[in-house]
Amino acid sequence: MENELSGRRLWQVAGAIRDRLHAVRLSRFHKAQGQIQGLASDLAELESVRRKLSLCVARSWTAAAGSLMDEAARLFRSLNFTSKDAELGLNKPEVAIPNVRDVLEELLQAEEEFEGLRYYPEDQILAIVTDTIELEGIYLGDFEVQLHIAALGDPSFRSLYRVVALDPHPSVRNEAVTHPHVSEERLCAGDAGAAIDTALAGGRICDFFILVRSVLTNYNRDSAYVTLEDWDGAACHDCGSVMGEDDTYYCTSCDNDFCGECSSCCSRCDETTCLGCLETCPVCEDSVCSGCMTRCPECGERLCRRCREEARCPCLNEEPETQEEEKHDADTSGIEDASERGEADGTGGTRDPDEAATPVAAQAAEEGAGEDRASVHTDGLGETALLP
Repeated sequence: MENELSGRRLWQVAGAIRDRLHAVRLSRFHKAQGQIQGLASDLAELESVRRKLSLCVARSWTAAAGSLMDEAARLFRSLNFTSKDAELGLNKPEVAIPNVRDVLEELLQAEEEFEGLRYYPEDQILAIVTDTIELEGIYLGDFEVQLHIAALGDPSFRSLYRVVALDPHPSVRNEAVTHPHVSEERLCAGDAGAAIDTALAGGRICDFFILVRSVLTNYNRDSAYVTLEDWDGAACHDCGSVMGEDDTYYCTSCDNDFCGECSSCCSRCDETTCLGCLETCPVCEDSVCSGCMTRCPECGERLCRRCREEARCPCLNEEPETQEEEKHDADTSGIEDASERGEADGTGGTRDPDEAATPVAAQAAEEGAGEDRASVHTDGLGETALLP
């Protein structure tokens, strides 16, 4: 393969690892030198405060002596912190730096152990590939363990090594978790973390890869990102909870799987439907799937099919009242027209137009009026009705 190590390239990689470990050791010495220098500076400043304080005490300068006491207290706090930090660094066990041949032997051993090493020169990454991993019947696939040589001893690097799934079978709960102990390609080494760091510090590259593989091929439920019990199954399309086969509900409207809390059924066709696909009929207020909803042909309002078939839309119930109002308006309009005609001919009446249009009725009305006038006698003092 293009990225496989062999011959001269192995020597080059071994030399790069040895140089990096040597640089890490030098950086430790530089750090210790800086800490000692800080302590020496604080001690020199403290000696200066001592001389000034002696002068103030001799001349009874109490105000100046008080300020110097505060300065001395600050220096003691700084000395206490710096000395403890320096002590921890100086007491850290010294790790012997291997020579190039020792590192080369580690690489050859790793190549034999893992049936080949991979090297990516652009990023200075050394890698091995594990066998297919299966834990408690859950297939996880094979992984590539990548060691970033340039990051050895660099605390600012986000991750010195990564675990990349080559045939990903992630958890349905979290796609970033490709292994119970791997999330976003970062390994949770647990108790093996200290041993892994020690192996890298001593240039024991083969031991490093073996330790990482051991973590990948073993399962610790207490330190898992996702437990194997929650690995397989379907994830609810709404809330994301993992469901067993008997707890999965398929929505016929959106073609997704949901848990019991996020699904229901249509009140009309009884089909399983997620809560997001159910609609409330404004007439009967039942929860109905989209397939059982329709529109009123008169007003276009969305309602369920049953309410449409039973003509229960509010716009249909208002139609008889509208016809009655139109009839009442027509009758009122006729009366107003008759009143206007009466005012036009001087009668001032509001007779029924049908009576006014009948000649016989009009003649009878005139004869009746003549008889009434004939039965009245006027004597000059007023009108007096005559008895028959």
